Amino acid sequence: MTELALKVVDRHGATTPELPVIQATLTKLNEILIQHLAQEETILFSHVIELEHAKAGSSQSHGWSGTIANCVATMIQEHHAAGALIEEIRELSHNYVAHQDACLIYRAFYEGLKDFEQDGHQHIHLENDILYPRAIDLEAAPAHQ
Repeated sequence: MTELALKVVDRHGATTPELPVIQATLTKLNEILIQHLAQEETILFSHVIELEHAKAGSSQSHGWSGTIANCVATMIQEHHAAGALIEEIRELSHNYVAHQDACLIYRAFYEGLKDFEQDGHQHIHLENDILYPRAIDLEAAPAHQ
């Protein structure tokens, strides 16, 4: 999306002032999501896997000092921050509706942003409503005897 944003801003940014703002907001969102995904992989998901192995009696805990609930709270805050940026992009883009004489690249950019928002909502739903509660329950459950 960032490359497409660059093309659209290069072509239309001078005449459509919201486009550079959308691009900057998208860049900020990208940075948040990269950090968020890295934290999920290195901290949360690795701890969940470790807990699953420990509950099954096949490994020892490596002494992770936090709780899944605390990590999840941080992840949910990051979801809210990302959601606020996506909302800002939607408002700036007038609900992803390109002006009538917009070129195909401009229209594709807005369609991509719309799809990205839908995928983001699905991702957040799966994590907030399914994965995270299961992870918290896993941590709270007694170890396998």
